[in-house]
Amino acid sequence: MFNLKDFKKSLKKAFKKIESTQTEALNIELTKNYLAGRTAGEKHRSTLPLKSADQEELTENEKEELALLLALFLGNLKKFNTSAQDQILNKVKEMSEAGSTQDEIQKYVSDVFSGKENITIDNVGKKKKELYVDKDLQISERSKIISKPFSASTLVYSSLLADIAAHRAYEEGRKQALIQGNKRWVFVGPVDEVARPWHVSLVGQIYTWGTLQSDYAEKVLREPHCRHRAQEYSEKDYDAKYWQRLKDEAGLFWDGQEQAWKMKINEV
Repeated sequence: MFNLKDFKKSLKKAFKKIESTQTEALNIELTKNYLAGRTAGEKHRSTLPLKSADQEELTENEKEELALLLALFLGNLKKFNTSAQDQILNKVKEMSEAGSTQDEIQKYVSDVFSGKENITIDNVGKKKKELYVDKDLQISERSKIISKPFSASTLVYSSLLADIAAHRAYEEGRKQALIQGNKRWVFVGPVDEVARPWHVSLVGQIYTWGTLQSDYAEKVLREPHCRHRAQEYSEKDYDAKYWQRLKDEAGLFWDGQEQAWKMKINEV
């Protein structure tokens, strides 16, 4: 006879082991990508000597920054894992009461861990913050009501979060290299049909490190799959007309009716 109480204990133990593995893997990825970003930033600064492989240690401030990032992403994993456990327990209880065999229950659990069964997180009706760029290229945060539940397998979610964490760490590493001796930076990157129009609208914009608009722009760079980058600002090399021409040629325009940036190449 299936014992739900024993199953609950073993499930909790399994997730504890999973979270330990996730912590170790995430810590390695964050450090690796932070160092890669820092090196990339250093390569764009001719006045800053590159560190050799044996000099790629982290400063105490950088270790603290990475510890905060690790805590942030582990918090997200913890929420997902908790939802996964609850969903598995509810489903298994339902199957047990319906007379499912132990083999059938085991198959369901195996399917969850192998990525064949999705975990659903229903936050419909709750608010989340999104970045918004207005007509004057000012960035702000707006609240949006969540209208659909989020659903993903354990494997897909872990992979997705790992990609986001790696991207975030890389950008943080670049920033630490670029910010040395520099007060300003330029938002640069591709202007094409793949890029989000409101990301493209910021290409060529100059920001000052430590200001609110710079903080928002940095958040834009850290969004999933964003290919734009922060580049050291040089008054001698900066050409505002060049950046504007790129955006004009790509068909970037402000849609007054929808109050949003759009690109004609995305509407074909």
